[in-house]
Amino acid sequence: MKQRISGLDLKILARELRSALESYRLTNIYNVADSSKQFLLKFGKPDSKINVVVDSGSKIHITTFTRHTPEAPSGFVSKLRKHLKGKRLTGLRQIPNDRILVLQFADGLYYLILEFFSAGNVMLLDEDRRILSLQRIVSEHENQVGETYTMFDKTLFEGEYDSNVTLHDFSAQLVSSWFREVQDQQKTEPTITSAGKNKKKNKKLSIHKLLLRKEPQLSSDLLSNNLKKAGYNPSEECLKFVGKEDVVSKLLAETQEEYVCLIEKQERCGYIVTEKNVNFDPKKHDQDLEYIYENFHPFIPFVKSEDDGNIRVIDIKGNYNKTVDTFFSTIESNKLALRIQNQEIQAQKKIDDARMSSEKKIQALVDSQSSNEHKAELIVSNADLVEQARAAVQNLIDQQTDWNTIEKLIQSEQRKGNEIAQTIELPLLLKRNKINIKLPDVPTEGEAKVAISGEGLDNLSDASDSPDSSESDLSDTDSESEYQETSKMKKKALKKQNDTPNTISVTIDLALSAYANASNYFTVKKSGAEKQKKAEKNLEKAMKNIEVLKKIRTPYFFEKYNWFISSEGFLVLHGKSPLETDQIYSKYIEDGDIYMSNSFDTHVWIKNPDKTEVPPNTLMQAGVLCMSSSSAWSKKVSSSAWWCHAKNVSKFDDHGCVLPTGVYRIKKESAKTLLSPSQLVMGIAFLWNIKGDGNNADVTDNDNDSVVLEDEPEHIEHEKSLEEPQVRADSKSIANDTDNIPSLKSGNFPSDDYNIEAVDLSLTDGTKDFSEVENNDTVSVATTTRTSKASKNVRGKKGKLKKIQRKYGDQDEEERLLRLEALGTLKGMQQQEEKERVDMLKQEEREYKKKQREKQLEKQTLKFTSTEKVHENYESFRKELKSSLNKDDQVVDIIPVFAPWSALQKYKYKVKIQPGNAKKTKSMTEVLHYFLNRKIDNSAEDKEMDWPVEHKLIKGVNENDLIPLLCVDKLNVSLPNNGKSKSKGPQGKAKSGKNSKKRK
Repeated sequence: MKQRISGLDLKILARELRSALESYRLTNIYNVADSSKQFLLKFGKPDSKINVVVDSGSKIHITTFTRHTPEAPSGFVSKLRKHLKGKRLTGLRQIPNDRILVLQFADGLYYLILEFFSAGNVMLLDEDRRILSLQRIVSEHENQVGETYTMFDKTLFEGEYDSNVTLHDFSAQLVSSWFREVQDQQKTEPTITSAGKNKKKNKKLSIHKLLLRKEPQLSSDLLSNNLKKAGYNPSEECLKFVGKEDVVSKLLAETQEEYVCLIEKQERCGYIVTEKNVNFDPKKHDQDLEYIYENFHPFIPFVKSEDDGNIRVIDIKGNYNKTVDTFFSTIESNKLALRIQNQEIQAQKKIDDARMSSEKKIQALVDSQSSNEHKAELIVSNADLVEQARAAVQNLIDQQTDWNTIEKLIQSEQRKGNEIAQTIELPLLLKRNKINIKLPDVPTEGEAKVAISGEGLDNLSDASDSPDSSESDLSDTDSESEYQETSKMKKKALKKQNDTPNTISVTIDLALSAYANASNYFTVKKSGAEKQKKAEKNLEKAMKNIEVLKKIRTPYFFEKYNWFISSEGFLVLHGKSPLETDQIYSKYIEDGDIYMSNSFDTHVWIKNPDKTEVPPNTLMQAGVLCMSSSSAWSKKVSSSAWWCHAKNVSKFDDHGCVLPTGVYRIKKESAKTLLSPSQLVMGIAFLWNIKGDGNNADVTDNDNDSVVLEDEPEHIEHEKSLEEPQVRADSKSIANDTDNIPSLKSGNFPSDDYNIEAVDLSLTDGTKDFSEVENNDTVSVATTTRTSKASKNVRGKKGKLKKIQRKYGDQDEEERLLRLEALGTLKGMQQQEEKERVDMLKQEEREYKKKQREKQLEKQTLKFTSTEKVHENYESFRKELKSSLNKDDQVVDIIPVFAPWSALQKYKYKVKIQPGNAKKTKSMTEVLHYFLNRKIDNSAEDKEMDWPVEHKLIKGVNENDLIPLLCVDKLNVSLPNNGKSKSKGPQGKAKSGKNSKKRK
């Protein structure tokens, strides 16, 4: 996927940006998506606004898509705002033969440098080209604050804009010299470099890299595209083109001609290359994800015929900025959807792998049972053979024969063709008192009764009574060679028989009989069957849990706030901001609920849906949250909170006006109840979301955030953009109202409602000339505007109008216009009329905004006076959220909670947190590490110990999931077996040991 613009793209974009942005003022600068590398530059002039996206080192383009901008700007953006905000862009140039754009503001008072090579950079220069601020410091290029930027001088902005394209003549001799250089270079360099035992060939220089190295001004994408169009592979070795110099020179000339045409062409069409999404599912995914944007070009990209089904080319009409904007904006908008798609694929892959792994284990158990049963049956059917082999080896052991000698005797008998010896596998397992024997897989009648020859192992055992005889048998080389010569064919047959798969190796315990060994195999088979049943049961249960986890859980409504469930089951809520506090009050709080606050202006709410008396423990726990979420935590101050019923709380002051965000009025001060001082002891714990009848997975939360009134233009800019079309529409209607004013033809004068002194002889929209007006009898040139002054009774006005009628009554339209123009009053009257029209529009816009603010205030008032509340099923989440699991529970999800320590006593997974100096991220990492390293009960029987399914869910929790829950700053985590208590034990023991020695 193309992530940055190329040199050709920048040249085209620079020309378009220059023609579009010059003479515009920079109204504001923002960060984009909380990134320090992306910026949004807003340019504007009357009736026109242009937004430009800049990604340092990657891209720049005009955008028509909205982007998220954080409320607080970064330090670098604040510096840019200080110097550039409100300045006019008087020039935009690209430095010749470099990917650097220079934006000149206020005729050279400031310069903004945008670098698009390497990691990129953004720099602010003063009029002397000294660096005032920069996005990143590059020491190797001496790009630091106070240094002079030397990549351009003021001559860059003198004269007309030049595309800086240098034309070259590509001859066959020039291309041939390039090939000779490559050949000479390969002769001087070794073709193979050795590094230890590994040998690696040097990469051959491709034709694409050679042409780009020699002609870097040409676009890499354009060269590659033209090579493919000509039927050549761009990665093919350049020396294979020796003899084709004419073809290469012609291709270069055509590429250069196309390059110049693309830069200088005024009207162009951009092209976006898309590839088919192999993971697209029309049932699950949006149609926009069927094809993924991969590349964009100002030229027609070459697509192979075999790739027509997988690759599509989209034509984007208009300037090239539109193509780039469509490409990057679509990628950014689809980024989240593609990320979710990939997460679903990865999750499904993990599920399939887990299922396959479990099925393999089960299949291995099934195969083991079948194999053990088959081996037991073979032992039973070949009991005589097993007994003879076992007895022969056991007899040698009983005679205290050396184990190596036993193996040599068996090996000797195997060479002689002894059938009993051939069933025994070497080496023997005498350390475990076992041997391996080979039994025929399909027993036959001849094999059922094995005839033992006189050369059996019994003879071997008898001969072994005399060590001399055994040694003579092993050392008699003459007899060995004689035997080998006479039985050469027999040995080959025996070897072939041993290699055939018609025998099965069976382990025999020498201390047990044949039937006892078979019984052992049957016992192992039974235990394997029990393991198989357990594995299948665990697999079924695990797959159910995984399938439930696979569904994305819809969060409960209270999870967007700070919350916990008290030890008595009451829901306690605390807004993370004053706005959220107002949301809780306006949407969920009723008269029977509890309001709690303190001297630090922290607000906590206790939901009491059953209208019962709230227990003291719940009040005390809510008080701990109220104090811990305030500045008392960082100051380590032990103070008290107070509470009252919610019906005693009002959002209006004594005059009926809405109080500011997060501020409330207590109706009766005597109704407040003071709590005892709260201990600042909190804890992080895990709740288990259990699948129930009314599970929250099917519940959606349709919260609509309330409107916030802000005076800063950055927060209401979007509202302005929505209001502007209406204001402009009003202005058009005002301008069109003049068509209904009577014309000043001979004998046809306006009534007293019109002011002739304010006659507007200007054309309504400035687009018609006099000849067009003369031919148009329905529209008068000298139009008049209704004013507020005309309706007033001014002394002597009527008489003055009559004099004017008598004096100028014989004039027609054309004569009146010529006289006014000759007197020089026409232009002044036009300016006066234009000023009055603009003032009228501004006044209407002010009145419109005033009405909007009044509507917003009215909405806020209705929000706090409305008796309709959002009613949630509080009983359902009490059943669905459990502090510890039972064996039959089906887990939907794991939910971390940050709550007072006294409310977490029944939780299985909990850690105490107190005020301290540790950082949140490191502390939460330690907490997760502690949970995952506790002992596990694999049988999932003991409720006090950790279960495998619990650890599996905890592994999916990240420390970044826990940090937003913490409504405190610095903290100290108290993990079990950590701290001073851990070091006291050994010291105490050592001390007691010393004293005991002294007493001795």
